[in-house]
Amino acid sequence: MALTACGSSNEGLSYPAPDNICGTPADKEVLKSLLDDGNELEQDPGPFSLTEGQFCHMYVDGNDSVVSDGNWHKNGYELRDLFQDYEAKNLRYFKGDAYASWHRGAATVIPCPGVSKEGDVVSVEVKDMRWNEESQALLEKLVPSYFDAYKKKLGCRP
Repeated sequence: MALTACGSSNEGLSYPAPDNICGTPADKEVLKSLLDDGNELEQDPGPFSLTEGQFCHMYVDGNDSVVSDGNWHKNGYELRDLFQDYEAKNLRYFKGDAYASWHRGAATVIPCPGVSKEGDVVSVEVKDMRWNEESQALLEKLVPSYFDAYKKKLGCRP
């Protein structure tokens, strides 16, 4: 059986581009650009719910492509605290410091008291696992509406 190698142009995914990340609405066109070429997309939300700290893998042909990770923290945790544990290259804060992005990821911290026994603040990251020079700009376009949808899905107060 002959296998055909696919480039990474993202012009013709062999699977339908999703409009969500493990059930949380996300911009379909941006996801289409971020996801890798391949034949099959699988979304795996793992064993944990959003209120427990969901780690969502979007696999293309069995390989991690885009990942969303939510972690709960104690009240007072801020976005800058997220980057004390690891170094992010080309870290940039945007939209009034509500979000941060780096070469292969974007993140925010959402106050959400009373929703999870794990904490009162949730940090959410979205990463492009096979990032390229366009990833940071695409992630910056994707995350404001995705993080809003994530907040609504959790039931956090506005």
